[in-house]
Amino acid sequence: MANQNHRSKDYRACEAQLPEPIRQLAQKIFQLFEQNPGHPSLDLKELFDTKKGRHKKGSFRVKVSHQYRAIFFQDKGINVWYWVGTKNDFKNFTGVQG
Repeated sequence: MANQNHRSKDYRACEAQLPEPIRQLAQKIFQLFEQNPGHPSLDLKELFDTKKGRHKKGSFRVKVSHQYRAIFFQDKGINVWYWVGTKNDFKNFTGVQG
């Protein structure tokens, strides 16, 4: 995993649409990832190309909660976080189950 993390404009826009308690949780998850990207509660998983999704090649998903997910990809040593939303929206965005 890359050592630096960046929340993109798209990620911040998605995050702004979340209910306040989930927004705060997403921020805590981001901080936890910065401190310990291998923490088991993050349930980090690589996303593969399903030909159905709109996620970027080389993306990973992080579990924010039972019902929310976040997505990032690595670019030149930086983890670029670009999407966060509900599990159902995640399925539609990626074509991947939860």
